[in-house]
Amino acid sequence: MLKIHVVVVVHLVFKVKIISWNVNSLRAREPLVQEIIKKEKPNILCIQELKIDDHDYVSDFFSQFSYQTITQTQKSYNGVSITYDQILDTSDLSLPTLNKDQARNNILLLEKPGIAIINNYFPNGNPIDSDKFSFKLEWMNELYENIKKLKDKYEIIVTGDFNVIPEDNDAHDIKGYKKDALAQPESRKEFFKLRNLDLLDVFENENKKSSYTFFDYKTYKFGKEEGIRIDFFLVTPFLKNKIMNKKVLKEYREMERPSDHCPILIELNI
Repeated sequence: MLKIHVVVVVHLVFKVKIISWNVNSLRAREPLVQEIIKKEKPNILCIQELKIDDHDYVSDFFSQFSYQTITQTQKSYNGVSITYDQILDTSDLSLPTLNKDQARNNILLLEKPGIAIINNYFPNGNPIDSDKFSFKLEWMNELYENIKKLKDKYEIIVTGDFNVIPEDNDAHDIKGYKKDALAQPESRKEFFKLRNLDLLDVFENENKKSSYTFFDYKTYKFGKEEGIRIDFFLVTPFLKNKIMNKKVLKEYREMERPSDHCPILIELNI
């Protein structure tokens, strides 16, 4: 009797939802962060501008939702964290040079898919005739050099508040930013250096107005939809093709006591 052996190959799909958000003070935005965790249930939450020098506070806040956290904290300014499901197989890829002077970067490695998630709060750089602008450019170049090395080993997701308006149409009215560090040719050059590492802007081809992520508190800019696009997900081409959903979560900008930034979200099937 002829025996036929059938081999069944099962491909396990790794699903991950990632949210990135400049909260402009975690203490001030606790209710909104709780809301986004309960509603969206992200696997990974990248936070910028914690404005707190208390590592235990940050870890304890997120542990109540059964998350683990890596964080860089700084009193009153800056600060970043990546919060993630405890079931994920991860490690912390710390880059001390990017946090030498200010707490602005952390990196979570998803071991099994081999994905480095790089969370950043880029320096603002204003005023442009000060050391703050030169620090901005030096920091961006240092990030570029590190990502260039990481890209040889891993798939890459770079996210956070970039404090760069890459193109004129990424602002409601670019004329107001002509003397701002966010729109200077040097800042844009550093941004596109990152892009030239074959990193794709997830929201690049979306309607620009619908993709604004920052609305100044002044003169009710959000209500008039007068914003800028400075928060990003840059990803390698392999990951870009795995994105099943992407969204700017503008509803969190119109809630009570909001951040001036909107959260941004991507979901991937890997």
